Amino acid sequence: MQANTPWRRQPQSLLSSRCLFLAFASLTLGAPTGLVAQAGEVAPNREAKPAIPAIYAAIAEEGLEHSKVMDYLDTLTNSIGERLTGSDNFTLACKWAKSEFEKMGLEARLEPWETWEFVFNRGPWSGRLLAPENIELQIATEAWTAGTRGAVTAKAVRIEDVTIDAVEALTGKVEGKWILARQPSRRSTDARLAWQHLQLFAETEGAAGIVYSSTGDAKYPNRMRVFGDRNMALKANSKIPTLPLICVRKDQWDHIDDMVKAGKDVDLQFDIRNRFRREKVVLNNVIADLKGTEKPDEMVIVCGHLDSWHQATGTTDNGTGATSTMEAARILSAVGAKPKRTIRFILWGGEEQGLLGSRAYVAKHRSELAKVSGVFNHDTGTNWANSLGVPVDMYDDMERVCAPLAALKSPEPDYSGEVFRLGKLKSIGGGGRGGGGSDHASFLTADIPAWSWGLRGKSDYFQYTWHSQWDTYDVAIPEYQRHTSTVIATVALGVANLPNLLCRDSVGRNATRTRPEGMQPVEATNGDAKKTGAARGDANAEPSSASKASGTNVVRRRG
Repeated sequence: MQANTPWRRQPQSLLSSRCLFLAFASLTLGAPTGLVAQAGEVAPNREAKPAIPAIYAAIAEEGLEHSKVMDYLDTLTNSIGERLTGSDNFTLACKWAKSEFEKMGLEARLEPWETWEFVFNRGPWSGRLLAPENIELQIATEAWTAGTRGAVTAKAVRIEDVTIDAVEALTGKVEGKWILARQPSRRSTDARLAWQHLQLFAETEGAAGIVYSSTGDAKYPNRMRVFGDRNMALKANSKIPTLPLICVRKDQWDHIDDMVKAGKDVDLQFDIRNRFRREKVVLNNVIADLKGTEKPDEMVIVCGHLDSWHQATGTTDNGTGATSTMEAARILSAVGAKPKRTIRFILWGGEEQGLLGSRAYVAKHRSELAKVSGVFNHDTGTNWANSLGVPVDMYDDMERVCAPLAALKSPEPDYSGEVFRLGKLKSIGGGGRGGGGSDHASFLTADIPAWSWGLRGKSDYFQYTWHSQWDTYDVAIPEYQRHTSTVIATVALGVANLPNLLCRDSVGRNATRTRPEGMQPVEATNGDAKKTGAARGDANAEPSSASKASGTNVVRRRG
């Protein structure tokens, strides 16, 4: 974590029980006698708002004053650590989460969605410039790539531009050496083939490995992002890679490259403890149910993905979403909530590799999907849940569900707007294409109402922490996490207690079939904006500036 963090936490006073009671009471002043006390039930007088059940004040008190969300996050990110799908840490995280759900009194299980043939674990990484200077290097490697056999010290050679001709010109000059190379910025077929040729050439010629530069942006030039190709883990006869591919922080790489270009002898040392184990690994989603009292076969799904990339500890992507899901479950259990419908809490695996766990769930549970009222997914960081965009035909139901949120206090002292905003949309997930690149999209493609929370706050998620070396526990904002968990618990219970399932006439392909001629779909302003390409298996998609400004699900792919 760099010292010049873009924000500093500010202490936030919590809403007292007395203030909560008075706030909720004020919502019901003047309500006529006879209004039912269950959330979502229709009052005889359509102009009068139904009373807010007292349990929502209890939810707010439990979530804000007795929260355990940061304890969960501490264990997940600091004790377990990174959770690459298929790694030992991911398996450990699944078992830990299941155990925590069981402690809450929920029915919990691990549900397999795929079996891979290899386990990959990253261990410690270290790098150092030894000569002509002595500098510790900040480095990373992609997942499912080779480690070194202990610390390897070698001279550095450089290639100006990665073309097939330039690579061939190094014949006989790279044995036992580190090759400095810039990954091509172009996404053309020629550039991709040249980079692949360099790797094959380096391995054939006996190079120590390839050392390439990270790429940031103007605001964070030294940001590092590494991903990985899971395909080798899928086949029992896959060849374990042997050529290390090492990413060095841009400013350090540029300095090394300048010295080599100037004709200086440069010695580099790397020790990469990436390890493969040829062993079948069962990949699971974690599922926990708070059973419904009246319609247990109908459900509301609350979810977030448990897996992460491997460079940092996966705090905002997506430890914050996984642990807010767990905390929402704990809050509801602690206050003795008795939902009419089952509230199902799910922690997904394989999100970073293309929504694998949620897509498998939708396929496996297709016969149950008609009874899923809605899906609420928390991804995209530690900012606080502030909005949802819903189709007009379910707006009245969701307005009723979200009414208790008006009594909450903003976790931002200087924020004077609505604590929770409900937007009206024509449709969500129009055309059956889904919306956004997180796990709710798997449900939108099956025409199920699904959202990723609209978030606001001071965390610079998409540019600073998303998939970067800075995604560690210290970037999480406790007051935001407490607030979001409380919002999730409130909305989940409200939807579970509605007299009806949420309308899905304006969801997914239903929206296409029912849209009047000439009417264009409106993208959901769910604040998701996250790597829509991931639904196609593209882990390198990035939100566009227009997307982040408007809150719509518009992304561009990044190289």
